[in-house]
Amino acid sequence: MRRIETLGDLLSPLGNTINSANVVMQLSLAGVGHGVVDSTVDTGRADLHPVKRARTTTTYLAVALYGTQADRDYVHESVRAIHARVVSAPNAPVAYSANSPKLQLWVAVCLFKYFVDQYEFLYGPLTDDEFERALRAGVTLGSTLNVRPEQWPSTRLQYDEQWKVGLDAISMTDEVRGYLRDLCDLGFLQVRLGLLGRVVHTVLGRRFELVTRGALPPEFRTLMHYSWTDRDQRAFDAYLRRMRILHRWTRPLWPLPWKAHLLDMRIRRRLGRPVF
Repeated sequence: MRRIETLGDLLSPLGNTINSANVVMQLSLAGVGHGVVDSTVDTGRADLHPVKRARTTTTYLAVALYGTQADRDYVHESVRAIHARVVSAPNAPVAYSANSPKLQLWVAVCLFKYFVDQYEFLYGPLTDDEFERALRAGVTLGSTLNVRPEQWPSTRLQYDEQWKVGLDAISMTDEVRGYLRDLCDLGFLQVRLGLLGRVVHTVLGRRFELVTRGALPPEFRTLMHYSWTDRDQRAFDAYLRRMRILHRWTRPLWPLPWKAHLLDMRIRRRLGRPVF
C-alpha cells in the first residue's frame, strides 16, 4: 500500500457512499443541525438544491485537499459571506451561527473522520504516525472555514479528545432526524428531481441506507433511531470486501474527480461565474 502522507492518500470509492453518514455526524450537534434545517437561507439544503449542494461541498473539500492558499482564501471569504446570513432568530429554541468557530470545528473534525473512514473501513486502523501525518494535512479542513490553525488538534490523542467533546454534546430533534433520514435513503431527491428522484430512491435507497447505517458509530445510529442486526453487519462486510477489491485496482483514479472540481472552481472564477 502507498505511504499515507495526506488526506488525498485516504481517498477510496467508499467515500461516494459514506458521505451521508458523515453529514449525520455533523448535524448531530444541535447548532449545526438546526442551522441547516431551520435557516431561511435554503440555498445550501440538499433536498432543495441537490446538484448544487453536491458540487459546492465537493469543491470546498477539493480546495482544502489540493488547492493553493489563494484558492483557500477565496473559498474562505465566499463561504464566510454566505454563512453570515445563517443565524438563528432571537427567540429560536436552538441558537446557532454558521460562522461560529466552535460549530465549524466540529464540522471539520467530522470531515477529517470522513477521509479516515474511507481508508480504515477497508484496511483497518491507521498507525499513529499515519494518522498524525494525515491530521497535520487536515488542518485546512478547518482553516478554510473560521477555525484557527492552533485550534486544530495536532496529535491523535488531541483529536480523540475533541471527538469525545463533540460526542458528549450531540442531540437531535425529530425535525432534524426526518431531514437526515430522507438524505440517508435518497428520498430527498424526490423534492426537486421528481420522477427521476423517485426511481433512484426506489432502486438504490435501501442499499444506500444500509451503507450509511454501517458507517455510523453506534451513538449516531441510536440518535437516528436506526437498528443494526447481524444480517446487516454481514451485508455491510460483503460490501466493504467489494469496495476493497475495486480500490486496489483503481486507486490512482480516486483523486481525479476532486481535482476536476478544483479546476472547475478556478474556471468559474476566471469566467466570472458563481462558485457558491
